[in-house]
Amino acid sequence: MVAQNIAFGIVAAIMVWGALRVVTVSNVVHAALWLVLVLAGVAAPYVILSSDVVAITQGLVYIGAVMVLFVF
Repeated sequence: MVAQNIAFGIVAAIMVWGALRVVTVSNVVHAALWLVLVLAGVAAPYVILSSDVVAITQGLVYIGAVMVLFVF
């Protein structure tokens, strides 16, 4: 249980850092790449909780589809 809390804290810190970079970077493509990091961080707690199907779905839908639409 403690290891899950520590892993969640690390993932949350990375997501906050990535979200701050999304809004502070001047290049739109770089902002999209930082958003990929944030969206991967959204899927990470599902992996921590051993809900792999939801994590894969999260990755495919948001990272795969939404980011392709955003970049192009």
